[in-house]
Amino acid sequence: MNVEPWTTIGQGDEGPVVTGIQYLLRARGFTVTADGVFGPQTKAKVIDLQTTDGLPADGIVGPVTWPKLVMQTGPGASGDAVRAVQQFGLLRSPGDTALVVDGEYGPITKEHVEFFQESWGLTLDGIAGRETWSFLSTSVPGPRPWPLVKQGSSQATNWRVLAAQHLLRAHGATIVADGVFGPASGAAVTAYQQTLRATEISTTLGQLDWPAIIVEIRQGDEGEVVKALQTLLPGELTVDGDFGPVTDAAVREYQQMFAPPSDGIVGPITWQSLTLRIFD
Repeated sequence: MNVEPWTTIGQGDEGPVVTGIQYLLRARGFTVTADGVFGPQTKAKVIDLQTTDGLPADGIVGPVTWPKLVMQTGPGASGDAVRAVQQFGLLRSPGDTALVVDGEYGPITKEHVEFFQESWGLTLDGIAGRETWSFLSTSVPGPRPWPLVKQGSSQATNWRVLAAQHLLRAHGATIVADGVFGPASGAAVTAYQQTLRATEISTTLGQLDWPAIIVEIRQGDEGEVVKALQTLLPGELTVDGDFGPVTDAAVREYQQMFAPPSDGIVGPITWQSLTLRIFD
C-alpha cells in the first residue's frame, strides 16, 4: 500500500486500466475481448484467474489480485503483456504522440516507460513490472497517488529528493539535505515511519508518509518545511526557509494555474500538486 498504490477495479468500470487488465488476462491464456469495458465476460475470467491462484473469487481486481495478474515485460518482449502497457499511451508531454499498440517492446516503448517511472519516482529501468504496474493501475478518474522517494535516488533523477530531506529534517532527522537520498536518508525514512505505524516500514517515502510529513504553511512561516516548498516551486527561488513575499507570490501564481484556490496557503492539495508532473 505504501509503495504500491493499487487501484481496485470491478464490473462496470471502463477505461485504459480495464483494457490493461484484459490484455493481461489474454497474456495469461484467458480468452477475453480487450475493449476497455469490465463486463460479465471480464469478471468471469478474473474469477477464473483468482480460482486458479487460490485467491478469493470475487471478480474484483484489487491489491491481492493485481500481483497475480501482472506480468513483467521489457525490451525485446512481445505479445499481449506488452500491449497492456502500450495502450496507456504514456505521453511524455501534452503534445506527445501516444505509444503504438503493436505488442513489440522496442526502444520507443522503453523510453516512454522510463519517463513514466521517472515521473513517479520509481526504479528507472524501463521494465514494466509490479512496481510500475501499481502506478499504471491508478490511471483512473479520482485522487492521484503520491510519488515515491526511494533510497538510491537523487535530485537529478527525482526532483522531490531535496523536499523529502527537508521535510524529514523538519520532523527531527539529522540528515544533510544534499540532494542524494542515500543510506542516511533511507534510515531517516524508516525511523519516521516507525513513529507512524507498525507495518509498511521501509526506506521509501510513499503513500502513507506524504500526508503525514507535509505541514500546512503560509507567509510568515520559517524553517525546513518552507525550504521543502521552495525546492518544489517552479523558478529559481532562494532556498532560505523564509516564507516571505517572494515565496508567497510564487505560491499564489502556482495555485492559480494548477492548484486553486490561489490563497497562498500551502496545504495537502498544493503539496501534492507540486510533487506531480505539471501536465498530469
